[in-house]
Amino acid sequence: MVRAVGLITLGSGIVTIVSAAGRSLPGRISILSDVFPLEFLHISRFLSLLIGFALAVSSLNIFRRKKRAYGLVMLLAGLSVVFHLTKGLDYEEAASSLLLMVVLFLARKSFTVKSSIPDFRSTLARLMTALAVTLLYGTLGFWLLDEKDFGISFTVADGIRRTIAALAFASDPALIARTHFAAWFLDSLDLISITALVYVLYSLFRPVFYRLRTLPLERDRAAAVLEAHGRSSLDPFKLLDDKTYYFSPSNQAFLAYRMARNFAVVLADPVGPEDEIAGIIRSFREFCEENDWKLAFYQTLPDFLPLYRQAGFKKMKVGDDAIVDLERFNLDGKSMKHIRHAVNQFQKAGLRAVYYEPPVPDNILAGIQDVSDDWLRIPGRRERGFTVGVFSEEEIRRTPVFAAVQPDGRILAFMNVIRSYAPGETTIDLMRHRRDAPDGIMDSLFVRLFERQRQQGFKRFSLGLAPLSGFREGEEAGAEERAVQYFLQRSNFLFSYSGLTEYKAKFATHWEPRYAVYRNVLDLPRLAVALVRVSGLKDGVAANA
Repeated sequence: MVRAVGLITLGSGIVTIVSAAGRSLPGRISILSDVFPLEFLHISRFLSLLIGFALAVSSLNIFRRKKRAYGLVMLLAGLSVVFHLTKGLDYEEAASSLLLMVVLFLARKSFTVKSSIPDFRSTLARLMTALAVTLLYGTLGFWLLDEKDFGISFTVADGIRRTIAALAFASDPALIARTHFAAWFLDSLDLISITALVYVLYSLFRPVFYRLRTLPLERDRAAAVLEAHGRSSLDPFKLLDDKTYYFSPSNQAFLAYRMARNFAVVLADPVGPEDEIAGIIRSFREFCEENDWKLAFYQTLPDFLPLYRQAGFKKMKVGDDAIVDLERFNLDGKSMKHIRHAVNQFQKAGLRAVYYEPPVPDNILAGIQDVSDDWLRIPGRRERGFTVGVFSEEEIRRTPVFAAVQPDGRILAFMNVIRSYAPGETTIDLMRHRRDAPDGIMDSLFVRLFERQRQQGFKRFSLGLAPLSGFREGEEAGAEERAVQYFLQRSNFLFSYSGLTEYKAKFATHWEPRYAVYRNVLDLPRLAVALVRVSGLKDGVAANA
């Protein structure tokens, strides 16, 4: 129904433009000229032309089910009925506009997508800017033309007058192009006038503007749901203050997301009872559609893929979570030769691996801050967000810290241990080292941390995502998914993929797939840009490893 209304709107706009640009029947004009002055007939023709362009532009937003487009098109269709009759008694075109109004009324419940409240000051500024640019272009163009182009030597006043006439789409019979350049100039002036109109109309239909606003009560409610239903190593990052929450009607399920240029990126899967997951996926999709936002879920588990598919989403594998089985991990074998060497060098240098329980003391926190600042000076390193934390004294103070410390007490490297909501799993957030730290220091810290966490009763350790690590034996993937991954693997867009995967492969005992879930393959380029923005990346490089 919406597609039909969009096509009828576009068709009505084209009919109105053609009708306004063409000649009216002389008999009908003579009848009208007895009732209205000639100037009124010209104004009606000009307004009909504007309405035609507005209908054609608005049809795009009718396709997108915009509420504001529905109201505007209904108004334009009503006005076009009047102006079709007053410009030339064109009752055939008036009937087509009347038909559009009837179809719009029948489909009125289909238009639910919101737009931002228009900022009339900025819209007026855009209008004045567009008019000024067009007027300047036309005036200078006429003034600088050679006399041979039109057979007329234009003054500045002539240029202004004729440009205004062009803006009103009023043809001048005396203005006859005598050269190809003159014909091109008139066409370009018409094009610029139309572009100015489209530019101003577009500002009326911008998607709903998003402001990050999360209440403390919402974060507390999300934390309570995580305690009952959390299941991922990414769940702790849903409680950071860069996220916004969307709750199910029962408040028993939620999802955490960030916005980037009208694209909502949800971190991993929704959290809550399994019987509420399908409902919150559908309701958030509808919420985004109503606000004219694109939507994707990033780093989802395989568990809910059937629910996403039922809700109209597609999947694309974005990588694998590198998992260390703490009960099986050891340093035996040829593959562990370099790590054994790093551990030996760690001991020979007299370094200690120290586990600081929270709250971390101020003097230790100052040393960790110094390490982090030095790490950020390494080319390509920077703070990221969304799927990882950023260095914050408040956050670091309340998490356990595992650090490599010299005999004199100077800290060379650290990791902060955070909770994973997956049963029996532990993980870390930040891992940073000084530029003068010996090679292999992070390897040694990991080995010591694995041993300690195993003694604490943990069964597995998550090293986080290895992006675009390919498809493993037995994995199902369609041609579209394989093609997109092939392209991204070779574009090296967000991360240094191969280096990150190789580093985590030194420890990982098995891999678990993670997915991006999206609506349309055409959304993927915008998703990539959105991920750059929500993660705080600017130059496209730098993982925390």
